[in-house]
Amino acid sequence: MAPTCEGGMNDRSAGRPPEPCDVLVVDDDFALSEAIFQFLTRNGLRVREAHSGAAALGVANVATPRVAILDYQLPDRTGLALAAELHARIPTLKIILMSANNVDVDQATLDKAGVKVFVNKPMPPEPLRQAVMRLLQS
Repeated sequence: MAPTCEGGMNDRSAGRPPEPCDVLVVDDDFALSEAIFQFLTRNGLRVREAHSGAAALGVANVATPRVAILDYQLPDRTGLALAAELHARIPTLKIILMSANNVDVDQATLDKAGVKVFVNKPMPPEPLRQAVMRLLQS
């Protein structure tokens, strides 16, 4: 069975060193988030998920991700704003930003927020896995 690091935090994590985590999935669409989580976990990755920007920041404090997959429209902020916050905290983090809507964001803004890949949703699972694997290896 592949190692996973599922979403959620508890008091037992206080004072512990960060847990290893390959991918943080942040999307308020629970079904899509769970599908990405399951797919990446089946491919041997350690994955955590969150459904808001605030939750994602909390999870990142407990299990520092190497790659983050962020939805553009979250309930408490944009994925672009979250990307900038995560990038400031974790400069080595590679970020994939997804949107189901037409979003007009220039490359310089994406670069400043640490976004390495911008994709339209829904993205087929295999190309998403390939993008994640490329970022993990870079």
